[in-house]
Amino acid sequence: MNAFSSDVDLLRYEPTVFKGATFTGQTLCRGHNGQVSGTVFLASGENFLSRQIRPGHVIYLSDGAGNIDGVYEIVSVDASAQLTISALRPDSSAQPISVGTAANLLYRIGTFDAQAADAAEILTQMLAIRPGRPDSPYSVADLVDVGPLRPLSTLMVLQRIYSGLYQNKETDGVYLAKRDQYECLARQAACRCVIQIDAGADGIYEKTLAGDVIRLIRE
Repeated sequence: MNAFSSDVDLLRYEPTVFKGATFTGQTLCRGHNGQVSGTVFLASGENFLSRQIRPGHVIYLSDGAGNIDGVYEIVSVDASAQLTISALRPDSSAQPISVGTAANLLYRIGTFDAQAADAAEILTQMLAIRPGRPDSPYSVADLVDVGPLRPLSTLMVLQRIYSGLYQNKETDGVYLAKRDQYECLARQAACRCVIQIDAGADGIYEKTLAGDVIRLIRE
């Protein structure tokens, strides 16, 4: 378990964070020789495997003319220099959606995996399960459904992103507003969250954790 949410989850809320706000040191790869045809993306000389690119990451593409200028899902890594990508889908089980056709594209894959892992650590601490609580008899594997933690993790990551972007109240007021907005939404999501633990996978729930069990505290 590294995280409960992915970059694609963030894309559903804030696509612009991948266009210009990826943090220094969190860009996995970039180049100017990208080619896309439908859902197939190629970058000669790139090695997506060694860069640890995976499904759930996203890629920013631009042709410099506005015909292609957006952020897209990475559906699969098919070869060292080839990806299957898609316009944002309503469901991850849906077929990839064509992006278009173009060459000589600027491409960049940046990630907020580190922030998602941090949110997961905090959530498992609050739920009193491993890995956040190493002494707990329960772990993430014992959760019946981690789905309710996905939106909560997403909101927590967005709060962290905008907190990191905020530097100056004179120029960064929008970042401060977004930080507070996502912090508020995360608190509301925590109150709605219901998590069940079935350590024996026998259909008998040892614990049900709901509502204010997850108390988010501003860092």
